[in-house]
Amino acid sequence: MPFGSLPDIPGAEHPEHEWLKEAAKDTAAEKVAGLDIGLDLRRHPEINSRLAEIGSHFEDSLAMARMIQTVYEPLRAKLGLADEGPERLMRAAVLHDIGKSGPAGAETGFHDAVRRLFITPTRPFNHFAGGRNRTISEFLAEQELPDGAGIAAELRQAGIDPDQEAMIDFWRRHAQWTYDLLRTENGPDIDEDMIKIAATHHLLEGRNPAQLKLDEVPAEAHVLEVLEESELLAAVDKYQALRQRVGLPHEEVIKKLNAMIDARTELPETLRQKFRTIIEIIGNSREALEEFLGGKRA
Repeated sequence: MPFGSLPDIPGAEHPEHEWLKEAAKDTAAEKVAGLDIGLDLRRHPEINSRLAEIGSHFEDSLAMARMIQTVYEPLRAKLGLADEGPERLMRAAVLHDIGKSGPAGAETGFHDAVRRLFITPTRPFNHFAGGRNRTISEFLAEQELPDGAGIAAELRQAGIDPDQEAMIDFWRRHAQWTYDLLRTENGPDIDEDMIKIAATHHLLEGRNPAQLKLDEVPAEAHVLEVLEESELLAAVDKYQALRQRVGLPHEEVIKKLNAMIDARTELPETLRQKFRTIIEIIGNSREALEEFLGGKRA
């Protein structure tokens, strides 16, 4: 059972269902330990619990970390990353979407509402239609989520108007929540530099929770952002969706990524060149990525 389905279990908040949550936390901790990246979730029970709550987003993050390991050496050589191995960047990949569990602080009904809104939609949702960004309320109506009225009420109580806020803007809040959550932790496995990398993975969307100057954003954060934006590396199923179900060949995906960067003319050329370098490395890593995916070809 995917972790993200836990909020949809009728009565999941009742004590008799606590074993499900504990099992999810144990599984999350085991999967992170299996990466051998120096992230000990036993030292971070809140982080462990939050990872277990974000379902498929956690699985995507694990896949991203493994794929970073696959292409790390050419990334290090081209971007001038510290010769310390891929572990720090892999830790950031594992944690970068933890904000999809909601903001820092004690568990409330708002956190449950956030997680419901981040569960992969059961129906395709075009967040931009009719010349405008569609709202949270429109998303709720189209997806027919259980207790949509309750979700909307939790948002209003937290100061978010579902009739006015665009769904895409709500989803983008998770970068700030990731930053705030990780800042509540400390230790050699979750240090300041790693937090900046993890939280600054949507710079192209104007999300910069650490308030870094553009030339101070760690190159590793750009790596995470390209992996997120491409959907090429976010998870195996997404890779296969682009390469097989949608029918896009590897080269076409790379072409689309370059077009995305070329269109961002407001960004400094030095920054855009960093993105192009990362995309070039991904483009040249086809064989390594396909080997990671079990030799599947498209």
